[in-house]
Amino acid sequence: MRRFLTWGCLVSALGCATAIGQEVSPTPLGDNVRRGHQDAELIRTLKPLSIRGVNSSRPLVGAIRWDAWSGGRVTDEVERTLGPAKYHDRLPWFAKVTGEHQVRIDGSQPGIMEQEIDFAANAGLDYWAFLLYPESDSMSVALKQYLKSPKRRRLNFCVILHNALGVPEAAWPRELARLVSLLKEPGYQRVLGNRPLVFEFQARLGGQFPRQRFAEFRRAAEEAGLKPYCVVMGWNPAADFARESVNGFEAVSAYAFGSDVRTFAELARQVEQAYWQKAAEAKVPLIPLVTTGWDKQPRKDHPVSWEKNQPYHQQPIFPSRAEPQEIASHLERALAFVGKHSDCCPANAVIVYAWNEHDEGGWLAPTWTPSGQANTTRLSAVRDALSHRGASLSSPPETTE
Repeated sequence: MRRFLTWGCLVSALGCATAIGQEVSPTPLGDNVRRGHQDAELIRTLKPLSIRGVNSSRPLVGAIRWDAWSGGRVTDEVERTLGPAKYHDRLPWFAKVTGEHQVRIDGSQPGIMEQEIDFAANAGLDYWAFLLYPESDSMSVALKQYLKSPKRRRLNFCVILHNALGVPEAAWPRELARLVSLLKEPGYQRVLGNRPLVFEFQARLGGQFPRQRFAEFRRAAEEAGLKPYCVVMGWNPAADFARESVNGFEAVSAYAFGSDVRTFAELARQVEQAYWQKAAEAKVPLIPLVTTGWDKQPRKDHPVSWEKNQPYHQQPIFPSRAEPQEIASHLERALAFVGKHSDCCPANAVIVYAWNEHDEGGWLAPTWTPSGQANTTRLSAVRDALSHRGASLSSPPETTE
């Protein structure tokens, strides 16, 4: 994550049969269908999740998107953090390795967003939560591409209020109008009937949470006939809710959980105890976090400009990399928790850290392999975990394209 406080078919009529791990061709996508053998293998690896029509109301499952992979200064920095060969197996599936310690990452190329949507939807995810940056920021490219994609109906979305709340005063009216317009978009994730789901994480203006701007956002949304369900992502459920409920937040969640334990199993237990159980004990409304890991060693080796002198720079140990089944089991426990604690989980949803926090150690998205075939093992495990639970109440209709 970038802090200033601090993914039906994998090959469709639209194409997306691009060379994974190689330069993605800018030519018409249909021209790439000749790569049928490799892409057919991908389809066998991650078949669409056929669960529609099952009598089930499993919780919504979303994943956080931190979109540092589409060009700009932040992409330059994460190319350095993930440049060393020992980190290449963490790279996004569309990355290109250009040398032993050099990579090129460009997720803005044609067809990548469509395939990402397919990856996520085929695994059974319900929505992505986009960390929201100003409209002109390179970190907003992926959201723009999602909104323009003909495949977006396969996967809902919502936003995490972040740096967009901290724009200069002259830019605020435009950003405010953009925020409200996003909530009106088709496929915006809704909970509790018809309420747009809105997260907030470390939104800052002058080093402080911009209470007035957040109030203006809520008021503008309500004037547009919307009643957003606002969820603050913090660190301590009871304390966060006590502090932020007065600002209009109705629930708590978390973006991630940092730790220096040795194993992913220990990390998952920490999340379940410190976030889930503490919220239940305090009877605080919660959207539970599901973690996929926490290993910032790449940023420790090559510090990024927005995280200077952080404690993890001296951290000797990070949790071990999660096995796909460990992530799936953790997710299943989260779904069971929501079912058991419907009183404190009224939104009937969970949020996964993350879709694409590759250099922080948290990802579900497929990753690069030397063979050129994307590693989809984490999504396969998630698909298997969700398949026997059926569809969520608001799952988008499955397509057959």
